[in-house]
Amino acid sequence: MFHSKTPKRQHGASLVMAVFMIVVFSVLAAVMAKMISVSSETISYEVLGTRAYLAADTGNQWAQQKLFPVPASNTSCADVNSATVPNINSAPGLIGCAIESVQCQEFTENGVTYFTLTTTGLCNAGNISANRTIEVNARGQ
Repeated sequence: MFHSKTPKRQHGASLVMAVFMIVVFSVLAAVMAKMISVSSETISYEVLGTRAYLAADTGNQWAQQKLFPVPASNTSCADVNSATVPNINSAPGLIGCAIESVQCQEFTENGVTYFTLTTTGLCNAGNISANRTIEVNARGQ
């Protein structure tokens, strides 16, 4: 009988297949590691953005307390713009955050005073930072 030469041609094919699989799995592992890294960075930005939003909201609440004190009195934006914003850096959940700016504008129409408060909160963590700005409209007395 005649011997087939096919088995000799396939000799060593498993080595080529093993190298191919190692390369494919290495690329797959590198892609997954990059995806995890990007995902954790995205979560960091999301958390910092939420904290910056809360810092800005804290600034708006502070400004409203200056505009509308209890007991009620006649107030103006000068009461907000001339005041020193509070340091919130030591508040739980806001460490590394600050009320970056608080601006108040007012106008009167038909004897009613309206206020526009614009507050920016800023949070830093290492080399990542986020800021959020909130604008609130309020009606005076």
